[in-house]
Amino acid sequence: MIAMFQETHFKSSSIPQCNNRYYVSWFHSPNPTSKSRGVSIALHKPFRHSVLSSDIDPNGRFLFLKLSVDKSIITVANVYFPNQGQVSFGTRLLRRLTRFADGSSVILGEDFNMVLDPALDASSGKSSVSSVALRQFKSEISRLRLVDLWRVLHPGVRDYSFHSQIHNRYCRLDLLLISQKLLESNPQCSIDTFLWSDHAPIYGLLTSYTSHPRSSSWRLNDNLLNDTVCLAEVRKAIEEFDLNHRTNPTSLPLKWEALKCVLRGVFISHGSRLKRERSHKLTTLFSEGLL
Repeated sequence: MIAMFQETHFKSSSIPQCNNRYYVSWFHSPNPTSKSRGVSIALHKPFRHSVLSSDIDPNGRFLFLKLSVDKSIITVANVYFPNQGQVSFGTRLLRRLTRFADGSSVILGEDFNMVLDPALDASSGKSSVSSVALRQFKSEISRLRLVDLWRVLHPGVRDYSFHSQIHNRYCRLDLLLISQKLLESNPQCSIDTFLWSDHAPIYGLLTSYTSHPRSSSWRLNDNLLNDTVCLAEVRKAIEEFDLNHRTNPTSLPLKWEALKCVLRGVFISHGSRLKRERSHKLTTLFSEGLL
């Protein structure tokens, strides 16, 4: 429903006409002087929303939209970081975004031009940004109660969104940061394959509970607590999460929210397994005339 583009490469005087029957609402932050930088946001035709306000960078670095969606307010932000001074730029930008969001939930898509965790997010294991600066910036992200959606759902996993052909290196530069409270929406996030660009698309899925009865929210099936296979995987997931995040400076409440998402996935997987086993058993009993 929401598409974000960085490095659109067009000047303010030559913004192209976007004739797309699926995406009919377009917002741009172009570079006024040259075909560099630039970000855009496109909203899908069936996406029911109204734009309450916007903050558009005249230099093509960021674009903020405050939207009314399903009787709730969300802030959608798209940012293209510079390749130098990323931490100072990012700190100023996050504070500006916080003032603009004014308490609303945030969905922030960005090309960071740096990696937050070089050990996991860069094939070389190195970063041009100092470890001290990275810790400070990650602390700022945590202070504003934002989370790296893909990393929360894939702790300890290596995958990359950018490939430098010149240096033959891979790294995860492209992120979706969301407000911590949006983790309650059973989110999904994936990194797609490289096609015609040196960046891979990032996909995120958030479910809006405001359009559904609260009773439809996920609840733990107590029967799973008696399933030894499920419990073994739960223990393993907790141990791996602790090992991967023990030295992470993220606050404990945020780690707890992230762990709950991981465990929810484990329980859902085993709930489906038990449902299949019960269905197979019933089918067998019917076929043998025992029911």
